[in-house]
Amino acid sequence: MKRLLQLISLVFTLIGTFLGLIYWKGDEYLIIAISVSLFFTIVFFFIVDMLIKNKENIRKRKFSSLSIFLWFSFLIFSFLSSIIILHGLNVQFNAKSDIQKQTLNKLYLLEGMTSEYKKIVKLDCSTFANNLDKKLNEFILSGENNNEIYTELNSPPYNINKKQLSKINGENINRKNKIRNNYKNVQERKFNKEIDDVEFKVKKFLKNNMNSIKKWNILDINTIYYQLNIMLTNNKNQLTQAFDKYKTNKETNFEYQIPIENIPLNDPIKLWKLYNPNYLFGIIAVFYLLLLSPFLIHGDKTRQYKGITIEPEGGVEIK
Repeated sequence: MKRLLQLISLVFTLIGTFLGLIYWKGDEYLIIAISVSLFFTIVFFFIVDMLIKNKENIRKRKFSSLSIFLWFSFLIFSFLSSIIILHGLNVQFNAKSDIQKQTLNKLYLLEGMTSEYKKIVKLDCSTFANNLDKKLNEFILSGENNNEIYTELNSPPYNINKKQLSKINGENINRKNKIRNNYKNVQERKFNKEIDDVEFKVKKFLKNNMNSIKKWNILDINTIYYQLNIMLTNNKNQLTQAFDKYKTNKETNFEYQIPIENIPLNDPIKLWKLYNPNYLFGIIAVFYLLLLSPFLIHGDKTRQYKGITIEPEGGVEIK
């Protein structure tokens, strides 16, 4: 029975430390997480085993160097492992729901960013086409003698070459409309290159990670959470820079709100401040007691009853 209790506590230590390290550092540290978990489990087993083998000496000489070394080692490794285990339990039982909600919300924001970008691009291109149409009408009405309109159409953002302008006149309205539509399409293609690039990255990210969040894939949570924050920022910067580069209305800006709040998965102390783990200390303490149970309930080789010593060989000595 005592060995069964010890086995339960060792399995708890193994899983708890692995869970804590994976939530803390992510799957990039998978080998380290496995190694550290096994290390703590093996160390605890040997410490308790040494305590059992030397129980009689420890009982007689409580402050012997061996006793101090074993108990000090147990306390140190208990303290270190408890920090890791507590972080894993805190994420699993306290923060999990909020992490899922926040991450899924950010995934939808990531997906919706290009939709918002397309709206403002469409507005800018429509404004560009309308302004170009007005300028072309002015050019037709004023004729080639209007150097101001001619120069404006020949300059950014329109950049219509002189050969095309020479073919525009009041008798060829279709030509004017064709030029307007062509230049609008050219303007749209400038934006579309960035849109296609961002959408490709977003679709790939959603395909690889959406199910991991919904099904709570322990190995992927940390990596997805922080990669998502980086991708949101990078995509917004990429689209903002592209819009600022190609927009024709200088008063218009691409604005998209990205939530700045983050759950500190990689900082146990900050996470403890957000999610109080006090009740988890009790759970961990119980498992450490179970870990020590073989030592605590291990019987002495010699039992004494009211002045009578019963020796292991079967002899009885009356004092």
